[in-house]
Amino acid sequence: MPKKENQFLIYLAFVAIYIIWGSTYYFIFLGLKTIPPFILMGMRFFISGLLLLVLIKKQGNLSLPKVKDIFKNAINGILLLVCGTGSVIWAEQYVPTGIASIVVCSLPFWFLVLDYPKWKENFSNLSSLLGLIIGFLGVFILFGGNSSIVSEHFIIGISVITAGGVLWALGSLNSRYNPTSLPTIMNVALQFISAGLICMIISYFENETENFHLDKVSLESWLGISYLIVFGVFAFVAYAWLITKRSLIQVGTYVYINPIIAIFLGWIFLNETISLKQIVALFVILIGVLMINWSSYRKKNAKKQIV
Repeated sequence: MPKKENQFLIYLAFVAIYIIWGSTYYFIFLGLKTIPPFILMGMRFFISGLLLLVLIKKQGNLSLPKVKDIFKNAINGILLLVCGTGSVIWAEQYVPTGIASIVVCSLPFWFLVLDYPKWKENFSNLSSLLGLIIGFLGVFILFGGNSSIVSEHFIIGISVITAGGVLWALGSLNSRYNPTSLPTIMNVALQFISAGLICMIISYFENETENFHLDKVSLESWLGISYLIVFGVFAFVAYAWLITKRSLIQVGTYVYINPIIAIFLGWIFLNETISLKQIVALFVILIGVLMINWSSYRKKNAKKQIV
């Protein structure tokens, strides 16, 4: 792949995980209105995986993967999708979407702590460390004034999202340091299908299927799950590819941008007003993201000067 084209795809991938994943909180909320959480996840992941397999088949690249590659992707699918994404979907039954996005913002910290091979580089990079702190401060400013009724389910929801973030980081690290011999799109397809099957099994044992009927699903929920399937696939493929091209701390900056997207969606579609506090928070978040990426930018310019 030409260097310029590769750079363009990297920018496009960042845009995908920034904007698409920022909008998923709203569409998850729509889906949960009439679809139980594990059924929602099972439908979303399994259908997404099948669509990717159809795409691979049409490209003429579909071949039977090795058992070890299927196993690796099944593990990553459980960590990333069932535990990572699934924790947010399940918790949004009890935790407001804004609060959920704040908790998810701890993800870059887990990347920093759990990425042992990069400890020397990560902990010696002052700009990245300051960027992480500033970015989290911006998100806290963004939602810090919001009050919420703290209940037992609320605390459990926060704990589940936090645990899911840790497992998402572990899945990302496993994908990076223990890769398969398959193309990215095949890896993602297998991860989606594995996660979908696991979620369907969980939904059965959680008795979600007893009172669930497709004819009772609202139009809003169909819209929500359709968006999550179509655009969620694109964003997850972008993420799976991006973590092989950029540091996990850089890629993890999406959790700081996602709340910004949520605010603008509320402003556009729900006629919510944007306060001065929110505008200040947006600038603080952007400064944090720029600082996290500053070191790589300087290294890139230094290489150009040497050449």
